Amino acid sequence: MYVICIPSYSRANICNEKTLKTLHANKINKEKIYIYVTEEEYDTYNSTLDKKYYNKLIIGEIGLVQQRQFIINQWLTNQQIVFLDDDIEKIDLSLSDSENLDDFINHAFTECINHKSYIWGVYAVYNPYFRKARKVLNTNLNYIVGAFYGIINRHLKSIQLTITTDGQKEDVERTLKYFVNDGIILRFNKIGFITKYYGKEGGLGNLKSRIEPMKKACENLKQHYNDYGNIKVRKNGMSEFVLKKYLKKELENSFETLEKNDSIENDSKDL
Repeated sequence: MYVICIPSYSRANICNEKTLKTLHANKINKEKIYIYVTEEEYDTYNSTLDKKYYNKLIIGEIGLVQQRQFIINQWLTNQQIVFLDDDIEKIDLSLSDSENLDDFINHAFTECINHKSYIWGVYAVYNPYFRKARKVLNTNLNYIVGAFYGIINRHLKSIQLTITTDGQKEDVERTLKYFVNDGIILRFNKIGFITKYYGKEGGLGNLKSRIEPMKKACENLKQHYNDYGNIKVRKNGMSEFVLKKYLKKELENSFETLEKNDSIENDSKDL
């Protein structure tokens, strides 16, 4: 049985009016839903959130990465956990074969078990036009957006985030950690959702305040994961670390080729 965990910071009204109402509209059992906040904001959330929408309000850690790790530490190994941002306005299943959200989530975890994957995600852009032509399921290196994803819980140091600890590009690092560790990640491309990635309050901050931190995060990712992606700067000044669509086997072959080329080059230099 899965649980839904929602980290939230300084957005009690938004959490109540968006994600919690969205889950309620999708008839998700409130007993599955847990909200994680900081100690200083507990009373505000407790008085704001509608208790018919969720099971429990829990005091965790300060910081998105730290809060997610707190959640992982709290739950047992193999617990199925769905992470949702606190401002999800809508989840679109119309292009999928799932009858409802509960059906999709259960299906996603079943596919993880079948494919021996420990993480699944959905398409990061809502627009159905972009989702319609895509494969139902990808198992190669594809970006798993942090706003809506699921994991089969493990307490492994190899998948803990160490580069993006301020929260910027934390979902990219997570994607890479799981792919490097397991050789597979699942993304369901027919599922879309509506959210505001650069809101004006709470969360990780607005667009302007995130430009420099995201640039630094991308540079750090490039330093540690050079072969897995490249930095791209968008017109709005936002930096992205764009992943290469590797299959694990292709990645291993590319490294073998690089090693052979390095060996040949070194031999020629010796000559």
